[in-house]
Amino acid sequence: MRIGIGEVDITPEPGLPLMGNYRDDYLARGTHDPLAARAIVFRDGEGHSAAMLSVDVCMLDRQNVAAIRQASAGRTGLAADNILVAATHTHSSLATVDFLGLPKANDQAIDHLTARCADAVGQAWRKLAPAELSIGYAAEARLGFNRRLLCCDGRTHMNWERLAADFVVEPLGPVDDRVATLWVRHGGRPSAALVHFGLHPAILAGDNWLYSADYPGYLAEALKRSVSPELTTLFFNGCCGDVNHLDYRDPLQGRGYQMTQRVGYMLAVAAVEASHTAVPLDAAPVRVSRQAVSLPRLAISDEQVRWSREVLARAADQQAPGQVDGLPDELYARQWLRMHEQPQADDQVEVMVMRLGDAAVVALPGEVFCESGLAIRRASPAPHTLVVELANDAVGYLPPRRAFEQGGYEPTPGSTMYQPGAVERLVDSALEQLGVLFERA
Repeated sequence: MRIGIGEVDITPEPGLPLMGNYRDDYLARGTHDPLAARAIVFRDGEGHSAAMLSVDVCMLDRQNVAAIRQASAGRTGLAADNILVAATHTHSSLATVDFLGLPKANDQAIDHLTARCADAVGQAWRKLAPAELSIGYAAEARLGFNRRLLCCDGRTHMNWERLAADFVVEPLGPVDDRVATLWVRHGGRPSAALVHFGLHPAILAGDNWLYSADYPGYLAEALKRSVSPELTTLFFNGCCGDVNHLDYRDPLQGRGYQMTQRVGYMLAVAAVEASHTAVPLDAAPVRVSRQAVSLPRLAISDEQVRWSREVLARAADQQAPGQVDGLPDELYARQWLRMHEQPQADDQVEVMVMRLGDAAVVALPGEVFCESGLAIRRASPAPHTLVVELANDAVGYLPPRRAFEQGGYEPTPGSTMYQPGAVERLVDSALEQLGVLFERA
């Protein structure tokens, strides 16, 4: 097994729009901590190769990913289809897409970003060398909270609404406290850590105007300080579409850079703990599978169209103020009209599965609820399974069927673009591909 690691700085210049929130002013005013693209390339003894790329941005859509893959393939011996591209989902990064009609950066800035991402993959390819790989696990249950809450009024509320503790009945979904860490050693020395954990990097939200990697940035810093200054940390987010850092029982719990540091450093401690029980992992063979999955789009009713036009007519002379969480009615109104006007043909989205010996990596294209990631992991035939969201595309929230009945932010049309049952199709595709790659009947 040969493994290569690459890392490049992708911090943009100030004055470009940030992505991840509805706000009055989208333009970045400076940099708090750098943004990076980090790549790892695996090549087995038969010459089969695959790459994983972690990018400190909120989202990358299929056009962004295609550009990165094509440029990366041109710099390497990799097949473009064998490159997994995942956004860390920091809400303090360059706006690469006009998701929900929000501002995006100019084409020159986006082209520069995609080229730098390809540089990271090319660097990793050039650094391919014999390496040892191990995988370990730890638990950290103090960081993530299911943000969808059943309350005494019988409705679903979000945990950012600052609810009284006695008003909440229970969370409406699980969290995954597992921290998985793949350790790469070259010449017996740790050279990279691939950390997988499911938690929204939205601690820095609509009240921050500086570029930042959010808690994954502090995770990388802490591991450099505690393991090796030469260590490269690649963060891949687990399924956390309904998981954030807010504990409704603790009204003093905050946001800001102190919280990002707390989460990043605590996650680093768990990653180091995972190294103490890590077991060797033979990453051969390297194999990659992909499927296009058809997803029926949500239809916008005539009543919703009328509501949207009325909201926009009332808001014609004023702009809704910025907000840290959620979206205003005006944004939903514009999005519903766009959804109503678009063709209703099914969308085709990609599900990728990568086999690295006894380990599997599943790449899903949107913001996926924790329970769907857990369902894949529990049914996977692989001894080790990592499920990564916002990988190879950005198609919005993908709630399970029951969330549509419960209501709340994520299953609202506009937050999600597809009919109930979409994520279940993606789960089925992932399990089918896992069965083939791991030769399960």
